[in-house]
Order: sequence, then structure tokens, then C-alpha cells
Amino acid sequence: MNILIINQPPFNRGDESAHKGLIRTLVNKFPSAKIRVLYSKDLVESIRQYAVYSPNVDYLQSPISYIGHSVLYWHGINLEKFNLWKYRPRFMKIKEIYDWADCVLCAPGGICMGGFQDWNHLMHLKLAKTFNKPLVYYGRSFGPFPTETESHRTFKRISLEMLNYFSFLSIRDRKSEQLAEKLGVSYVSTVDSAFLDSPQVEIPYELKYVIGDKPYVVFVPNYLLWHYAYKDRIAHETVIDFYSKVIDTIWQCNPELNIVMLPQLFCANNYALNDVLLFRELAEKKNDKRVIVTADCYSSDIQQTIISGAKFVIGARYHSIVFAINQGVPCIALSYEHKIAGLLETLGKSEWCVDFTQTLDNEENQEKCLSEIKDIIPKLKPDVQVRDRAKQIAASCMDKFMEWINKNESSFK
Repeated sequence: MNILIINQPPFNRGDESAHKGLIRTLVNKFPSAKIRVLYSKDLVESIRQYAVYSPNVDYLQSPISYIGHSVLYWHGINLEKFNLWKYRPRFMKIKEIYDWADCVLCAPGGICMGGFQDWNHLMHLKLAKTFNKPLVYYGRSFGPFPTETESHRTFKRISLEMLNYFSFLSIRDRKSEQLAEKLGVSYVSTVDSAFLDSPQVEIPYELKYVIGDKPYVVFVPNYLLWHYAYKDRIAHETVIDFYSKVIDTIWQCNPELNIVMLPQLFCANNYALNDVLLFRELAEKKNDKRVIVTADCYSSDIQQTIISGAKFVIGARYHSIVFAINQGVPCIALSYEHKIAGLLETLGKSEWCVDFTQTLDNEENQEKCLSEIKDIIPKLKPDVQVRDRAKQIAASCMDKFMEWINKNESSFK
């Protein structure tokens, strides 16, 4: 069996963990399968850091770049003029790659089909349908689908077309499930694919030295001004001041704790997408040796191992919360979009969730959020049951996927 994996989200430790969880599980469950991960040449460094090394896993660079083909994408997706592509040799090579596959699997990830309006993502889904390939949308969130502009409406129309084409659809959060139910789309419930894995690795010596041997909490802020809901609406200073107050709130509850900040994003030159720059600015503002900023070169496996030793986690990034739960560590989720709230709702742990969607809008909302954090911290206790439930849901979805493969394998090709 040949499995082609497309649309792998890059340069994010959380997406790396989901990738590793999925690939390691597929290798274990389907030892005879051949797996190819298709990626753009723009993502070489990301793939180098993500890669799972196995004899039956190949990472295949796409013959086309995601950059510079927007006109062809538009004609292929929106105008349905795929016949134009036969005059482009590189696109015909893409067809050869898809033709190799028995099924195409869209890598786990966020809401590319929804709020972020990712046309590249949608194009690669549409190609699978065009080439008549079974298409798996595994462990994804999607929506919402705005309709304010013609482009929004077109994106929604094609997204709904794909939702109804998927051979196997698994959804990782309750909010997306509710949207699927409203749309009448069948699905399998799951949680993030990182829960398929339980990494524990040796922490590098230099990192052990930086963290030290004092008790610590992990804090993962999110700049958010890159996000469509915050861009051009919230001031930089507001973000810095608020996260500085979160650090103060942690110390009000536990002054003995060091605060370790683990960058989720890596290899970005843009401040908005470079966690290290944000974290360093916060550290300089606090000017306190209890604030520890790690480099962005350490893998998701190492980050999860660090989190396993934390007293608790406060995270405004989705996968910082996934990592905490996966390691049996209590956490506070600053929920800026539905995937975070949806995960905790699925796991029956909504008391760990603080609604962050309007927090930065004014000082009153900020004070309310800080008060909630201060109230929750003393109540945080390890809960291995929530971890076990997450892993059970993830494993159950994989079992259903295996059933689907076994049922349909004879019809592939």
C-alpha cells in the first residue's frame, strides 16, 4: 500500500509532534506500507527537523514551489481549468506523484481550511479529487467559513465540496465537529495526533544547564498579531504588557518558580512568527533570572520531556496545552480560537480553559483574565485521566482508520 501525505504544516513544534505521532503510528500499524511525504522546496529545513527516519518513509520534494504559482492555482481550483496544467511539465510530475498513491492523506494540523483561507492547502486537496484518489483528512480542525467577499464565498464553496468528497474524515476538536454536524458531514471524532505518541528523550546537557534544578513552570505566550482576528487591531505594547502581567501573576501564586518559555515556532525572520524574539523581549522587560528562554532548535520530543518535569503549563499556543496533557501535567489554556476550547471540551476539562478571544481588547478584560488565571493556579493538580482519555480517543480513531484501510485496500488502484 502506498500512502501520500500532503499539506504538512511547517516550522511549528506542535505540528512536528502531530507529524511524528502519525508517521510513527502508521509505520507501526502498517509495516509493509510505503509512505511519501510531499513538501515544497521552501520547507527543506522544516522537514529536516520533522523527519521520522524509517526504511519505508520517504520525504519527497515537490517539483513545484508553493510560491509563484498563484495564477495557476486560481485557474485550477476556482475556474476548474485543470486542463491548462497539462502544458506545464512540473504539474504533470505532480500527477505522477499522486498516481503512485493508493490513498492521499492530508497531514494533521490547524484551520487551513477555514479562517486562514489557505489556497495552497485547498489546491492539493482538489488535486486528489481531480486524480480520483481516495482522500483522508486526518486529525484536522476546520472553519469558520466567512462569506463577506467573493473570495471567501469561493473558498467556502470549494471547502464544502472537499468535505463531502473525503473518504475518511477525522476531526480533532468539538467546535469543528459541531460545524460538521451542521453541514451534514459524517466524521470520526479524534484529538490531536500528538496523542498517538508518548515521547521521552534525553534533554541535551546545555539545555539542562540553562533550565537548572529549581522547580519551574512552562509559559508559552503567543504574539497573535499574525492571526486574522488580531492583525491590525491590537497594539504590540498591549501584548507585551499583558504577558508581563501573566508572569507577575504566576509569581504572586508561586514566587519560588522559574518560568521556562519554549518556542513553538522556529526558523522565522519575521517578529510575528518568531517566538524567541517575543520571549526575549519579555525576559528583558522582567529583567529577572527566574525567566528562562530556550532556543528554538529543540525538537517537540525534547519540549515534551521538559514539560513532563514542570509544575504546570500556561499556554496561549494550542500545542503547549496538548504537550501538557500528553505528559500528565496540569495546565491553563489561554484560548484564542476554537481549537483550544474544543479540545478541552472534548476531554471534559473546560475548567482549565480561559477564554482569551477578547482579552486584549481593553484593560477590564485583561484584569478579568488575570484574575481567572490567579484563581485557577492553586487548584491545578495532575490529572492522568484526562491524558488517558486523550490517548484513548486518538487510538480509537486510528483503529477506525485501519478498519477503513483494510476494508478498501482491495479496491485501491
